[in-house]
Order: sequence, then structure tokens, then C-alpha cells
Amino acid sequence: MGVCKQSGIFIDSFVAMEREVPMRYELDRHNDVVVLYCGPNSEYVLTIGRENLANLIALGAEAIRELSAT
Repeated sequence: MGVCKQSGIFIDSFVAMEREVPMRYELDRHNDVVVLYCGPNSEYVLTIGRENLANLIALGAEAIRELSAT
């Protein structure tokens, strides 16, 4: 399933991270979003709003709990 549809073009994106990938973030307070950068040269970028960031963190915390339980 494409993550972006524009003029009949679908763009799929998949990123797999190894254990130690450099990450950083910048805040865009004006637009109430966070920009997350991953990769040695910040080549992968995710711009995400506050509510979706909270949901992503909650989902990640749940996954960590499940991994720890096994």
C-alpha cells in the first residue's frame, strides 16, 4: 500500500534500523510538529504532529513491554 498518492503515483517507504542509528529531533513550535532525523547524515526524516508523536511513543512503549515479557 502506498503511503503517498499524487497524480496516480504511489510511493512506498520502508526503513529498517540497526541497533545503533544516530537520531536527533528539531521542534517546529509554530506548526506544533516535531521533525525526527535518523541516519548518519540525517537522511531519513519524519515530520509528525504532537498527538501522533504521543501515539507513536505509546505504541513503542507497548512493544518494548511485550519484548521484555518474552
